Amino acid sequence: MNEYLLSPQAIVMVQGSSKGAQRKYYEDGYWYKVNNAGYEGLAEYLVSRVLECSNIKDFVRYEQCNVNGRAGCRSESFLGTGEAFLSFQRLYELYTGENLQERIRLISDVSGRIRFVVDFVIDHTGLDCTEYLSQILTLDMLVLNTDRHFHNLGIVVNSITGEYKAAPVFDNGNSLLSDWEMFSEETIEENIEHVYGQPFSASLEIQAYEAGIGLKLDYNRLDELLSHEPESRGMAVLRYQLERYRKMISIA
Repeated sequence: MNEYLLSPQAIVMVQGSSKGAQRKYYEDGYWYKVNNAGYEGLAEYLVSRVLECSNIKDFVRYEQCNVNGRAGCRSESFLGTGEAFLSFQRLYELYTGENLQERIRLISDVSGRIRFVVDFVIDHTGLDCTEYLSQILTLDMLVLNTDRHFHNLGIVVNSITGEYKAAPVFDNGNSLLSDWEMFSEETIEENIEHVYGQPFSASLEIQAYEAGIGLKLDYNRLDELLSHEPESRGMAVLRYQLERYRKMISIA
């Protein structure tokens, strides 16, 4: 496992996560995150291995590593020249001055909440994010991501061309029951009972179903990749979830 030594000047304060402060660094085009509550770095790495074997082509690849002597992960910036990430929350704030999460709570049904966000993005950017949401919410269901919110869902804006595109899939560290304190029960089944989703529903299954099951997997290739990974709780959870949803998530 690689060890990266970074200076205090590389620390970046990143706002918006509902899971609290996590030490993050940025240096020479790479982001570094230190584990905060468990094995987030391992979860990021394993989820990116899943994505390698999926129909999702635009995603961030994570390397599990040590950062200044602490476990974490490393990823390359997904922004090119002239590009900036604009979260759905920031986009909504720019046009309305309001909080998007609070706004969709006024909509009673999950499908209506999803449609509201899709329509808002189309109206203000011309970009249809229907497929983007269907893929990412299905992934969140599979890997038990409890920290998907409107700060890590969004678009990439090119200031040179004026074009918009869906952001790659990133920020999956709160997956696979990685938070030891939150998921401290003995069995995977017991821990799953304490999983609550975001941002459209507390049920990861309901929001994935309402968005449409958009993820597909090459199970043979994924099984081969995972066969080389050491045993861990994260691996055990991933295997459990792959078996649980094998009939729902089709073959790529």
